[in-house]
Amino acid sequence: MSETNIKLYLKPVDFSKWKPASWVQSKFSLGKLLEKNQTKLPLEKADIVLLGMEEDRNAVVKGSAKAPNKIRQHLYNLNRISPRFKILDLGNIRIGKTVNDSYYALRDVCSNLVEQGKTVVLLGGSQDLTFGITKAFEANPFNLVNIDPKFDFKKGIKSINSETYLNFIIERQPNLYAQTILGYQNYFVDSLELDYSHELGSELKRLGEIRYDMSNIEPYMRDADVLSFDISAIRLLEAPAQYFGSPNGLYAEEACQIGHYAGMADQLKVAGFFNLVPRLDHDDLSSKLFAQVVWHFLEGAYYRKVETPSKKTDEFNEFLLEIDDIDLPLTFYQSQKTGRWWMKISDEEDTREHIIACTEDDYRLAAQNEIPDRWWKNIRKLNRMQNK
Repeated sequence: MSETNIKLYLKPVDFSKWKPASWVQSKFSLGKLLEKNQTKLPLEKADIVLLGMEEDRNAVVKGSAKAPNKIRQHLYNLNRISPRFKILDLGNIRIGKTVNDSYYALRDVCSNLVEQGKTVVLLGGSQDLTFGITKAFEANPFNLVNIDPKFDFKKGIKSINSETYLNFIIERQPNLYAQTILGYQNYFVDSLELDYSHELGSELKRLGEIRYDMSNIEPYMRDADVLSFDISAIRLLEAPAQYFGSPNGLYAEEACQIGHYAGMADQLKVAGFFNLVPRLDHDDLSSKLFAQVVWHFLEGAYYRKVETPSKKTDEFNEFLLEIDDIDLPLTFYQSQKTGRWWMKISDEEDTREHIIACTEDDYRLAAQNEIPDRWWKNIRKLNRMQNK
Protein backbone atom coordinates (compact mmCIF):
# COMPACT_ATOMS: atom_id res chain seq x y z
CA MET A 1 0.00 0.00 0.00
CA SER A 2 1.45 3.36 -1.02
CA GLU A 3 1.40 6.56 1.04
CA THR A 4 -1.37 7.82 -1.25
CA ASN A 5 -3.50 4.74 -0.52
CA ILE A 6 -2.93 5.08 3.25
CA LYS A 7 -4.34 8.59 3.06
CA LEU A 8 -7.62 7.14 1.78
CA TYR A 9 -8.07 5.60 5.24
CA LEU A 10 -7.36 8.85 7.09
CA LYS A 11 -8.91 12.14 8.09
CA PRO A 12 -5.95 14.55 8.45
CA VAL A 13 -5.57 16.88 11.43
CA ASP A 14 -6.75 20.46 10.94
CA PHE A 15 -4.11 22.31 12.95
CA SER A 16 -5.97 25.61 12.53
CA LYS A 17 -8.43 24.32 15.15
CA TRP A 18 -5.69 23.77 17.74
CA LYS A 19 -5.48 26.64 20.21
CA PRO A 20 -2.50 26.37 22.57
CA ALA A 21 -3.09 26.97 26.26
CA SER A 22 -2.10 30.36 27.61
CA TRP A 23 0.97 28.95 29.35
CA VAL A 24 2.36 27.24 26.24
CA GLN A 25 5.43 28.53 24.40
CA SER A 26 3.88 27.71 21.07
CA LYS A 27 7.06 27.61 18.99
CA PHE A 28 8.54 24.96 21.30
CA SER A 29 5.37 22.85 21.51
CA LEU A 30 4.78 19.40 20.07
CA GLY A 31 1.71 20.74 18.29
CA LYS A 32 3.73 23.34 16.41
CA LEU A 33 6.35 20.71 15.46
CA LEU A 34 3.63 18.36 14.20
CA GLU A 35 2.03 21.17 12.23
CA LYS A 36 5.35 21.92 10.57
CA ASN A 37 6.09 18.23 9.95
CA GLN A 38 2.70 17.76 8.31
CA THR A 39 3.99 19.64 5.24
CA LYS A 40 7.78 19.31 5.62
CA LEU A 41 8.37 15.69 6.70
CA PRO A 42 7.54 12.91 4.18
CA LEU A 43 6.18 9.70 5.64
CA GLU A 44 9.17 7.63 4.56
CA LYS A 45 11.44 9.77 6.77
CA ALA A 46 9.25 9.65 9.88
CA ASP A 47 10.18 7.41 12.81
CA ILE A 48 6.91 7.67 14.75
CA VAL A 49 3.36 8.03 13.47
CA LEU A 50 0.50 9.26 15.64
CA LEU A 51 -3.02 8.11 14.77
CA GLY A 52 -6.47 8.30 16.31
CA MET A 53 -9.56 6.16 15.87
CA GLU A 54 -12.98 7.41 16.91
CA GLU A 55 -14.46 3.93 17.29
CA ASP A 56 -16.38 2.73 20.35
CA ARG A 57 -19.36 0.82 18.97
CA ASN A 58 -18.19 -2.35 20.74
CA ALA A 59 -17.43 -0.56 23.99
CA VAL A 60 -19.20 -1.71 27.14
CA VAL A 61 -19.81 1.99 27.86
CA LYS A 62 -19.85 4.37 24.90
CA GLY A 63 -18.03 7.69 24.78
CA SER A 64 -14.36 6.89 24.12
CA ALA A 65 -14.80 7.78 20.43
CA LYS A 66 -14.47 11.40 21.56
CA ALA A 67 -11.09 10.76 23.20
CA PRO A 68 -8.53 10.97 20.35
CA ASN A 69 -8.97 14.67 19.64
CA LYS A 70 -9.33 15.50 23.32
CA ILE A 71 -6.01 13.79 24.11
CA ARG A 72 -4.42 15.55 21.13
CA GLN A 73 -5.55 18.92 22.43
CA HIS A 74 -3.42 18.46 25.54
CA LEU A 75 -0.60 16.48 23.93
CA TYR A 76 0.04 19.33 21.49
CA ASN A 77 0.57 21.72 24.43
CA LEU A 78 3.55 19.71 25.72
CA ASN A 79 7.12 20.34 24.65
CA ARG A 80 8.41 19.01 21.35
CA ILE A 81 11.14 16.79 22.90
CA SER A 82 13.53 17.76 20.09
CA PRO A 83 13.30 20.14 17.11
CA ARG A 84 14.60 17.26 14.98
CA PHE A 85 12.00 14.77 16.20
CA LYS A 86 10.79 12.84 13.13
CA ILE A 87 7.18 12.41 14.13
CA LEU A 88 3.98 12.77 12.11
CA ASP A 89 0.33 13.00 13.14
CA LEU A 90 -1.56 11.42 10.24
CA GLY A 91 -4.96 12.15 11.81
CA ASN A 92 -7.80 9.75 12.54
CA ILE A 93 -8.47 6.47 10.76
CA ARG A 94 -11.94 6.61 9.21
CA ILE A 95 -14.30 4.21 10.94
CA GLY A 96 -15.99 1.58 8.81
CA LYS A 97 -19.63 0.92 8.08
CA THR A 98 -19.39 -1.87 10.66
CA VAL A 99 -17.02 -2.36 13.57
CA ASN A 100 -15.40 -5.24 11.69
CA ASP A 101 -14.67 -2.85 8.84
CA SER A 102 -12.94 -0.61 11.38
CA TYR A 103 -10.82 -3.50 12.66
CA TYR A 104 -9.72 -4.30 9.11
CA ALA A 105 -8.96 -0.65 8.33
CA LEU A 106 -6.84 -0.50 11.48
CA ARG A 107 -5.11 -3.73 10.45
CA ASP A 108 -4.31 -2.38 7.00
CA VAL A 109 -2.90 0.92 8.24
CA CYS A 110 -0.84 -0.61 11.07
CA SER A 111 0.46 -3.40 8.84
CA ASN A 112 1.63 -0.93 6.23
CA LEU A 113 3.31 1.41 8.70
CA VAL A 114 4.99 -1.42 10.63
CA GLU A 115 6.33 -2.87 7.38
CA GLN A 116 7.87 0.55 6.72
CA GLY A 117 9.63 0.41 10.09
CA LYS A 118 7.46 3.03 11.80
CA THR A 119 6.41 3.00 15.45
CA VAL A 120 2.67 3.62 15.63
CA VAL A 121 0.89 5.37 18.51
CA LEU A 122 -2.88 4.91 18.44
CA LEU A 123 -5.28 7.08 20.45
CA GLY A 124 -8.55 5.21 21.00
CA GLY A 125 -11.34 4.59 21.10
CA SER A 126 -12.32 1.47 22.99
CA GLN A 127 -9.86 -1.26 23.84
CA ASP A 128 -11.34 -3.86 21.50
CA LEU A 129 -9.36 -1.98 18.82
CA THR A 130 -6.41 -4.01 20.15
CA PHE A 131 -7.87 -6.90 18.16
CA GLY A 132 -7.59 -4.87 14.96
CA ILE A 133 -3.99 -3.97 15.79
CA THR A 134 -2.98 -7.60 16.33
CA LYS A 135 -4.45 -8.58 12.97
CA ALA A 136 -1.52 -6.65 11.47
CA PHE A 137 0.73 -9.43 12.84
CA GLU A 138 -1.02 -12.41 11.26
CA ALA A 139 2.13 -13.27 9.30
CA ASN A 140 4.62 -12.94 12.18
CA PRO A 141 4.91 -13.99 15.84
CA PHE A 142 4.23 -11.12 18.23
CA ASN A 143 4.18 -10.33 21.94
CA LEU A 144 1.30 -8.40 23.51
CA VAL A 145 1.47 -6.44 26.78
CA ASN A 146 -1.72 -5.20 28.43
CA ILE A 147 -1.84 -2.58 31.17
CA ASP A 148 -5.16 -3.41 32.78
CA PRO A 149 -6.78 -3.82 36.21
CA LYS A 150 -8.48 -7.07 35.13
CA PHE A 151 -8.43 -9.76 32.44
CA ASP A 152 -10.37 -8.78 29.34
CA PHE A 153 -11.55 -12.24 28.39
CA LYS A 154 -14.52 -14.34 29.39
CA LYS A 155 -14.25 -18.05 28.70
CA GLY A 156 -16.90 -19.25 26.27
CA ILE A 157 -17.97 -15.76 25.16
CA LYS A 158 -18.31 -15.45 21.37
CA SER A 159 -19.08 -11.73 20.96
CA ILE A 160 -16.36 -9.11 21.05
CA ASN A 161 -16.43 -5.96 23.15
CA SER A 162 -13.96 -3.84 25.11
CA GLU A 163 -13.88 -6.45 27.89
CA THR A 164 -13.78 -9.66 25.82
CA TYR A 165 -11.44 -8.77 22.94
CA LEU A 166 -8.66 -10.95 24.39
CA ASN A 167 -10.81 -14.02 23.65
CA PHE A 168 -10.51 -13.19 19.96
CA ILE A 169 -6.78 -12.50 20.11
CA ILE A 170 -5.96 -15.65 22.08
CA GLU A 171 -8.24 -17.93 20.06
CA ARG A 172 -7.81 -16.48 16.57
CA GLN A 173 -4.25 -15.20 16.43
CA PRO A 174 -2.00 -18.28 16.19
CA ASN A 175 1.10 -16.09 16.00
CA LEU A 176 0.61 -14.72 19.51
CA TYR A 177 3.85 -15.84 21.18
CA ALA A 178 3.51 -14.18 24.58
CA GLN A 179 0.80 -12.23 26.36
CA THR A 180 1.48 -10.24 29.52
CA ILE A 181 -0.93 -8.41 31.83
CA LEU A 182 0.65 -5.79 34.09
CA GLY A 183 -1.02 -4.01 36.99
CA TYR A 184 -4.03 -6.28 37.47
CA GLN A 185 -5.87 -6.12 40.80
CA ASN A 186 -6.61 -9.49 42.34
CA TYR A 187 -10.06 -8.64 43.70
CA PHE A 188 -11.26 -8.13 40.10
CA VAL A 189 -9.95 -11.51 38.88
CA ASP A 190 -11.56 -14.88 39.55
CA SER A 191 -9.36 -17.87 40.42
CA LEU A 192 -10.65 -19.69 37.31
CA GLU A 193 -9.45 -16.77 35.18
CA LEU A 194 -6.04 -17.02 36.84
CA ASP A 195 -5.90 -20.76 36.18
CA TYR A 196 -6.88 -20.28 32.54
CA SER A 197 -4.26 -17.56 32.11
CA HIS A 198 -1.58 -19.83 33.53
CA GLU A 199 -2.69 -22.61 31.16
CA LEU A 200 -2.21 -20.20 28.27
CA GLY A 201 1.27 -19.32 29.50
CA SER A 202 0.40 -15.68 30.15
CA GLU A 203 2.72 -13.57 32.27
CA LEU A 204 0.79 -11.89 35.09
CA LYS A 205 2.01 -9.13 37.41
CA ARG A 206 -0.23 -7.68 40.10
CA LEU A 207 -0.33 -3.98 40.83
CA GLY A 208 1.60 -4.48 44.08
CA GLU A 209 4.31 -6.51 42.33
CA ILE A 210 5.09 -3.86 39.73
CA ARG A 211 4.83 -1.03 42.27
CA TYR A 212 7.43 -2.72 44.48
CA ASP A 213 10.03 -2.30 41.73
CA MET A 214 8.86 -0.60 38.53
CA SER A 215 12.12 -1.46 36.78
CA ASN A 216 11.06 -5.13 36.72
CA ILE A 217 8.46 -4.38 34.04
CA GLU A 218 11.16 -3.17 31.64
CA PRO A 219 12.06 -6.65 30.25
CA TYR A 220 8.38 -7.34 29.45
CA MET A 221 8.22 -4.05 27.57
CA ARG A 222 11.52 -4.66 25.79
CA ASP A 223 10.16 -7.86 24.22
CA ALA A 224 6.72 -6.42 23.38
CA ASP A 225 5.49 -5.76 19.86
CA VAL A 226 2.10 -4.37 20.90
CA LEU A 227 1.10 -2.37 23.98
CA SER A 228 -2.56 -1.96 24.96
CA PHE A 229 -3.06 0.54 27.81
CA ASP A 230 -6.48 0.76 29.48
CA ILE A 231 -6.95 4.02 31.38
CA SER A 232 -8.88 1.98 33.98
CA ALA A 233 -5.50 0.71 35.22
CA ILE A 234 -5.00 4.19 36.72
CA ARG A 235 -6.72 5.02 40.00
CA LEU A 236 -10.02 6.88 39.61
CA LEU A 237 -8.88 9.92 41.58
CA GLU A 238 -6.21 10.67 38.98
CA ALA A 239 -8.13 9.53 35.88
CA PRO A 240 -11.87 10.06 36.42
CA ALA A 241 -12.81 9.65 32.72
CA GLN A 242 -13.32 5.90 33.05
CA TYR A 243 -16.43 3.80 33.48
CA PHE A 244 -14.66 1.14 35.55
CA GLY A 245 -13.46 3.37 38.34
CA SER A 246 -11.38 1.76 41.09
CA PRO A 247 -9.99 3.72 44.06
CA ASN A 248 -6.82 1.69 43.61
CA GLY A 249 -4.59 1.57 40.58
CA LEU A 250 -1.49 3.09 39.10
CA TYR A 251 -0.47 6.53 40.25
CA ALA A 252 -0.01 9.16 37.54
CA GLU A 253 3.79 9.03 37.85
CA GLU A 254 3.76 5.23 37.52
CA ALA A 255 1.60 5.41 34.39
CA CYS A 256 4.08 7.87 32.87
CA GLN A 257 6.99 5.61 33.82
CA ILE A 258 5.30 2.69 32.06
CA GLY A 259 4.88 4.92 29.01
CA HIS A 260 8.58 5.74 29.11
CA TYR A 261 9.65 2.09 29.38
CA ALA A 262 7.32 1.21 26.51
CA GLY A 263 8.74 3.96 24.33
CA MET A 264 12.28 2.75 24.95
CA ALA A 265 11.35 -0.86 24.10
CA ASP A 266 13.57 -2.15 21.31
CA GLN A 267 10.96 -3.92 19.22
CA LEU A 268 7.67 -2.26 20.20
CA LYS A 269 5.78 -1.44 17.02
CA VAL A 270 2.28 -0.32 18.03
CA ALA A 271 1.11 1.29 21.29
CA GLY A 272 -2.60 1.91 21.89
CA PHE A 273 -4.23 4.02 24.60
CA PHE A 274 -7.87 3.24 25.24
CA ASN A 275 -11.18 3.58 27.11
CA LEU A 276 -10.98 7.25 28.07
CA VAL A 277 -14.54 8.64 28.15
CA PRO A 278 -14.29 12.47 28.02
CA ARG A 279 -17.83 13.15 29.29
CA LEU A 280 -16.85 11.54 32.62
CA ASP A 281 -13.76 13.71 33.02
CA HIS A 282 -13.19 16.50 35.53
CA ASP A 283 -11.37 19.56 34.15
CA ASP A 284 -9.87 17.34 31.43
CA LEU A 285 -7.71 15.69 34.10
CA SER A 286 -7.73 12.25 32.43
CA SER A 287 -7.06 13.64 28.95
CA LYS A 288 -4.15 15.63 30.32
CA LEU A 289 -2.77 12.58 32.09
CA PHE A 290 -3.08 10.29 29.06
CA ALA A 291 -1.44 13.02 26.97
CA GLN A 292 1.47 13.00 29.42
CA VAL A 293 1.68 9.19 29.33
CA VAL A 294 1.83 9.36 25.52
CA TRP A 295 4.43 12.15 25.75
CA HIS A 296 6.63 9.95 27.96
CA PHE A 297 6.23 7.16 25.42
CA LEU A 298 7.38 9.53 22.66
CA GLU A 299 10.33 10.72 24.70
CA GLY A 300 11.36 7.13 25.41
CA ALA A 301 11.07 6.31 21.71
CA TYR A 302 13.19 9.32 20.76
CA TYR A 303 16.01 8.11 23.02
CA ARG A 304 15.51 4.43 22.19
CA LYS A 305 18.70 2.38 21.98
CA VAL A 306 18.14 -0.78 19.95
CA GLU A 307 20.41 -3.56 21.20
CA THR A 308 20.48 -7.13 19.89
CA PRO A 309 22.99 -9.56 21.44
CA SER A 310 22.83 -11.85 18.41
CA LYS A 311 24.06 -9.13 16.06
CA LYS A 312 26.74 -7.17 17.92
CA THR A 313 28.34 -9.66 20.24
CA ASP A 314 31.38 -7.46 20.84
CA GLU A 315 29.14 -4.96 22.67
CA PHE A 316 27.90 -7.55 25.16
CA ASN A 317 29.37 -9.57 28.00
CA GLU A 318 28.47 -13.25 27.61
CA PHE A 319 28.02 -15.58 30.60
CA LEU A 320 27.66 -19.37 30.39
CA LEU A 321 26.27 -21.01 33.53
CA GLU A 322 26.06 -24.76 34.15
CA ILE A 323 22.76 -25.84 35.73
CA ASP A 324 22.31 -29.33 37.20
CA ASP A 325 18.88 -30.00 35.67
CA ILE A 326 19.69 -28.78 32.14
CA ASP A 327 21.94 -30.52 29.62
CA LEU A 328 23.22 -27.32 28.02
CA PRO A 329 24.55 -24.28 29.88
CA LEU A 330 22.34 -21.24 30.27
CA THR A 331 23.63 -18.30 28.25
CA PHE A 332 23.20 -14.73 29.48
CA TYR A 333 24.19 -11.45 27.83
CA GLN A 334 24.72 -8.06 29.41
CA SER A 335 24.99 -4.86 27.41
CA GLN A 336 28.20 -2.97 27.98
CA LYS A 337 26.36 0.29 27.16
CA THR A 338 23.11 0.10 29.11
CA GLY A 339 23.66 -2.75 31.59
CA ARG A 340 20.50 -4.52 30.37
CA TRP A 341 20.28 -8.33 30.41
CA TRP A 342 19.11 -11.07 28.02
CA MET A 343 19.05 -14.87 28.15
CA LYS A 344 19.11 -17.43 25.35
CA ILE A 345 16.67 -20.34 25.16
CA SER A 346 16.32 -23.21 22.69
CA ASP A 347 13.43 -25.47 21.75
CA GLU A 348 13.14 -29.20 22.51
CA GLU A 349 15.13 -30.16 19.41
CA ASP A 350 17.71 -27.40 20.01
CA THR A 351 17.09 -26.25 16.44
CA ARG A 352 15.74 -22.78 17.18
CA GLU A 353 17.35 -20.19 19.41
CA HIS A 354 15.42 -17.37 20.98
CA ILE A 355 16.96 -14.47 22.90
CA ILE A 356 14.63 -12.87 25.44
CA ALA A 357 14.94 -9.89 27.74
CA CYS A 358 15.54 -10.67 31.40
CA THR A 359 16.79 -9.07 34.60
CA GLU A 360 20.00 -9.31 36.56
CA ASP A 361 18.00 -11.23 39.19
CA ASP A 362 17.42 -13.99 36.60
CA TYR A 363 21.17 -14.22 36.09
CA ARG A 364 21.82 -14.31 39.84
CA LEU A 365 19.29 -17.13 40.29
CA ALA A 366 21.01 -19.17 37.58
CA ALA A 367 24.39 -18.46 39.19
CA GLN A 368 22.99 -20.11 42.35
CA ASN A 369 22.05 -23.21 40.29
CA GLU A 370 18.34 -22.29 40.15
CA ILE A 371 16.43 -22.18 36.87
CA PRO A 372 14.65 -18.81 36.49
CA ASP A 373 10.86 -18.94 35.99
CA ARG A 374 11.31 -16.74 32.94
CA TRP A 375 13.41 -19.49 31.28
CA TRP A 376 10.84 -22.23 31.99
CA LYS A 377 7.90 -20.16 30.76
CA ASN A 378 9.63 -19.22 27.53
CA ILE A 379 10.72 -22.79 26.84
CA ARG A 380 7.04 -23.79 27.07
CA LYS A 381 6.00 -20.93 24.79
CA LEU A 382 8.66 -21.77 22.22
CA ASN A 383 7.65 -25.43 22.15
CA ARG A 384 3.97 -24.53 21.96
CA MET A 385 4.60 -22.28 18.95
CA GLN A 386 6.57 -25.04 17.27
CA ASN A 387 3.71 -27.52 17.77
CA LYS A 388 1.00 -25.23 16.32
